[in-house]
Amino acid sequence: MKDIFILPSLRELYSRPYDQSMREWRRLGAIDKAAHILDLMSRNDAAKVGQVLEVGCGTGDVMRELARRGFGQDISGVEIGSERSQQQSEKINGRSVAIEGYDGQTLPFTAGSFDFVYATQVLEHVLHERQFLYELRRVSKGLVYVELPLELFARTRISNLQNSLSLAGHIKAYSLESFLLKLETSGLKVLHHQLNDHSPEIFAFQNGSIVAKVKRRVRGLALKFVPGLAQRLFTYHCGALYTAALKMNIC
Repeated sequence: MKDIFILPSLRELYSRPYDQSMREWRRLGAIDKAAHILDLMSRNDAAKVGQVLEVGCGTGDVMRELARRGFGQDISGVEIGSERSQQQSEKINGRSVAIEGYDGQTLPFTAGSFDFVYATQVLEHVLHERQFLYELRRVSKGLVYVELPLELFARTRISNLQNSLSLAGHIKAYSLESFLLKLETSGLKVLHHQLNDHSPEIFAFQNGSIVAKVKRRVRGLALKFVPGLAQRLFTYHCGALYTAALKMNIC
């Protein structure tokens, strides 16, 4: 029987250096991701956040954007060693921003080391998601944020999943419901979650200005007025802010 999917070499894919276009894409995406984090954290006391950790930080674009916006005191990031990310440390807006490598399984920090831990567009790359989520929660004193694209919806086809697998290395795909179910059945309590669309700048980067305006308008109106239908027609991103559940009944 013929394989349904063509499996790429993920090691090769993840170690491939970013070209200039991808670096600009990541810079624009970091602005969006930082805005999503700050929006949800505004419902809590973001002023009390000191030590921050990003897991799967890549080249550190989101960390730098958060530092520029005055979030936290010091921001650390970990990334599986590759040509894309090297150990580095710098000061941005009076905050230390440092990146180091890790083995992709166990975070090299003691329990409760950070006030806030986050991972954006990482979970869809992870083989053992529950272990990954456990590690995020373990090193956090309380709050954890995870964001990912919702790629399972009514119009999803095998070709769409193959494209995400081949180009981005997404080995998992989620709907809103399956994402929240994964969190809640991993001993986590979801405090807030929200759906987000791309910024005008990212739409323009992808499509050109005229098409970008039309697409963003249609998708934005759908998400505002018929959110249930919208998430079954288009790919949005979901960000969830969670903490450890008081009691876990999953065996």
